[in-house]
Parts: sequence; C-alpha cells; structure tokens
Amino acid sequence: MNTQKELYGMTKASIIREYREAKKIYGDYMNLYIMAILSDAQHLLTIQSVEADEKANHFINKAKYLLSNGAREYLDRAKGE
Repeated sequence: MNTQKELYGMTKASIIREYREAKKIYGDYMNLYIMAILSDAQHLLTIQSVEADEKANHFINKAKYLLSNGAREYLDRAKGE
C-alpha cells in the first residue's frame, strides 16, 4: 500500500489545507484550482524526466482526490443552477 506522500507528494491534511487557502482566492470557482493543478501536471510531463513524471503523478492524484471529495459540492451547486 502506498503512503499518502508517495501518492500525493504530501499528506491528505496538507492537500485540504492548501484547498482551503485556495478557496480564499478562487471562491466558488474551485474547479479552476483543480484545473490549474492538472495544467501543472501537463507542463511537468513535457519535461520528460523521472522526477518530473513522479511530480506530475502527484499532481494528478491530488486533483483526483479533490474531485472525489468535492463531488458532492459540485453536484449540489449544479442542482442549484
């Protein structure tokens, strides 16, 4: 079983802490924050090194974690629109 740092490059608590900080900037548009994480991963994949690939995987896993935990928030907001 992989540890949180192996999967995400940080702990889940750190991911949530960063998410809360980003919410101050992105507000109701947290999807843009997650898109930025994925853009960073895409950029790293162009570097073509083992270290960059590992970091890109961390970013992708972080985005997937946020999406899986934020799915209810997105669904609730979509119902209200």
